[in-house]
Amino acid sequence: MTTLPHIAARVFDTPLMIDATKLNAVLAALAPRLGVEPPAADIALMAEHRSRKPYAVSSAGIAVIEASGSLVNRASGMDAQSGLTSYEQLGNEVLDAATDPQVRGILLRVDSYGGEANGAWDAADLIAQAAQLKPVWASVDDWALSGGYLLASAADRVWVTRTGGVGSIGVIAMHLDQSGFDAARGLSYTTVFAGDRKNDLNSHEPPSEEALDVLAAEVHRLYAMFVGAVAGRRGLSAQAVRNTEAGIFHGADAVARGLADRVGTFREALAEMSAQLQPTTGGIRMSDILPAAAAPPEPTPNLAALESDAREKGYAEAAEIVELCSLTGDPSLASEFIARRLSASDVRKELLTLRASEDSRAEIRSHVLPHASTGAPQNLDENPVVKACAAFGAKGDR
Repeated sequence: MTTLPHIAARVFDTPLMIDATKLNAVLAALAPRLGVEPPAADIALMAEHRSRKPYAVSSAGIAVIEASGSLVNRASGMDAQSGLTSYEQLGNEVLDAATDPQVRGILLRVDSYGGEANGAWDAADLIAQAAQLKPVWASVDDWALSGGYLLASAADRVWVTRTGGVGSIGVIAMHLDQSGFDAARGLSYTTVFAGDRKNDLNSHEPPSEEALDVLAAEVHRLYAMFVGAVAGRRGLSAQAVRNTEAGIFHGADAVARGLADRVGTFREALAEMSAQLQPTTGGIRMSDILPAAAAPPEPTPNLAALESDAREKGYAEAAEIVELCSLTGDPSLASEFIARRLSASDVRKELLTLRASEDSRAEIRSHVLPHASTGAPQNLDENPVVKACAAFGAKGDR
């Protein structure tokens, strides 16, 4: 009973980054003790009894960090009993893993409907900073909503299960007006205060329009921050994020919306990350950079992102393929070559064959000789594209 006012203060009259359904579950738990009628709620959502555990490191050097249950700024020792995850504890675990020499990558296992707004951005920033030091992936197993999605979106790559959901990119606040409850029991509160905003959202009297305007302004301010953070980290426009209207998207639909990268289970994400972090002895594994099987094909491949990702992870051969195709004037071929698992050497042969064939439909146009494709056949030994390919080949053979 002694913690009830503290908990109520963290639920009412403050912006929350939590799914509305989950908020109803929280209110259903609090309502009987507050003397008000509880809203309809899914009882299953109230059964959060997970305890926080220190992260474990797999044999491949991957630290698995859980972000589950309701998210709060500081748990104050309540997390083990009530299934809370504090942003503060989560941030500490991420920092420890990022600086742990035994850890080669971090996999966040997210299963949360969200929670408090306070502390959420600090934790997400720490995740993004850790991703600059080591690979950081997020496995949504099975929910990453609102504040939970803010955390997941800070990772390099987001996996979601077939039935899992991401999104709810929005901010919500609720005021409890119990003045009618007080009157029915013969209670009358008188408040003496100084400062026009000091008595805003007093639960023992109806809220003023000015007080609600102040609360609404804060909700919209945090919403703009939320939209900006997701848009920047997921490579989406702010309008595209707003167009989600705080909806929840599942599995392949989440991938199509750009809110996730792969559809798969936690085990699959862990196995894929382990495979990518294993040292290679016979060159790169092209499977490491293949697009997700469950993701719909992009009509226009983002070659700049592909090349940047390839270089960042040490995929020199893949980056060379992108450069070769860009030089020939048809960069869209890069995605096809990579999907076919061709080596850079095979790509050079393919480009030469396409260039030499007058009847080929896949016409290659040189940036150096823009009309070469429509003119008479030229000496390939003197062609600048062939020379450039040969130069790249010599560089790759060293």
